[in-house]
Amino acid sequence: MKDVILISLPKAKDNAIKFVEFTHSKGHTGWVKCHRQPSDYDEIVYLGNCSQDGDMFAAYSRRFISIYKGHLNSGKY
Repeated sequence: MKDVILISLPKAKDNAIKFVEFTHSKGHTGWVKCHRQPSDYDEIVYLGNCSQDGDMFAAYSRRFISIYKGHLNSGKY
C-alpha cells in the first residue's frame, strides 16, 4: 500500500482507510471516464481541490504523466 504525495494536506474526515479513486482522466478532447486505477502508477501526487472539478491528481509512471480527478478519501492507494 502506498501513500499519495500531498502538496497541501486536507482536513481528515475520519480514520477509515478508503482508497484514492480516479473518476475522470484528462484527454485531448477534455475529461473522459477513467478506467485506470491509482495502483497502476508508480507515484500519485495530490494537486489539491479544484472548486470546479474536485480532487485533482498527477499520476506518474516510468513513461508518462497523466492528470486525473476523483476522490482523495484516505490518501492511500
